[in-house]
Amino acid sequence: MITVLGASGNTGGRVARRLREAGQPVRAVGRDAARLADVAGIGAEAHVGDITDAAFLADAFRGADAAYVLMPLDLAAGGYRAQQEQVGTAITAALGAARVPRVVALSAVGADVARGTGFLETLHEQEQRLGALDAQVTVVRPGLFFESFLPSLAAMQATGVHHDTIDPAVPLPMVATVDVGDAAGAALLDPAAAGVREVHGPEDLTVPDAVARLGAVLGTSLRYERVPEDVMRAALVDAGLPPDVVTEHLAMNAAFNDGTVHSLAGRSPATTTPTSIEDWARSLVAA
Repeated sequence: MITVLGASGNTGGRVARRLREAGQPVRAVGRDAARLADVAGIGAEAHVGDITDAAFLADAFRGADAAYVLMPLDLAAGGYRAQQEQVGTAITAALGAARVPRVVALSAVGADVARGTGFLETLHEQEQRLGALDAQVTVVRPGLFFESFLPSLAAMQATGVHHDTIDPAVPLPMVATVDVGDAAGAALLDPAAAGVREVHGPEDLTVPDAVARLGAVLGTSLRYERVPEDVMRAALVDAGLPPDVVTEHLAMNAAFNDGTVHSLAGRSPATTTPTSIEDWARSLVAA
């Protein structure tokens, strides 16, 4: 039995599907029974509950040979740091209580750095918690998700412009969540897997290049404009994001710009995955 957190989400859903295709029994954990219907339909055992409830999670982990774990990011919720600490602490306490022998955890490139990386700091803290477990831990560190463009996609299509604070000359590893799920699923199926696995997508991209190529598939001309932090902060707060979440986003972008966030493994066949931004965009069109 393998327990999968976030089984109704992008990476967790992909992990659950890959495990079921391999004939593995899966315990799929999520907050909403309706959203777990897809994985339940392929034979996964649905467990519905609150990911901050360590007792619920311990029950979901009990008897599992391995587990896939992640900390969901709720951009609409304030108190980001406290919420992530609550979730991360509940997950690690439950893994320890259930004595899960193997753990595969979603993290990110840059989580090796303790401070100055915004959102990624909480992933660093979670890696430290997981490392203290009496378990064989694999940390999956992807680059920037293609899906991170989705919240601004409607505005991009309406105006033809994507705004952010990332330096337009900085190339970043960018990856589709399907590839991340496949990497995590492979690690769960490999009893010897341990340590850090970076997942970079097929190529490093600048934001202007990524936006232009996304627009080409969507049939519209899109371009990128870097804006000052104060302008971006005001725009994101006006759009309804909590101020603390905006601060985390801007700090992460600054860490991209100055090189604080960078790959440790480098690009290689082991870190390169197949789904291009065009492939990903075509899947949006199909959907």
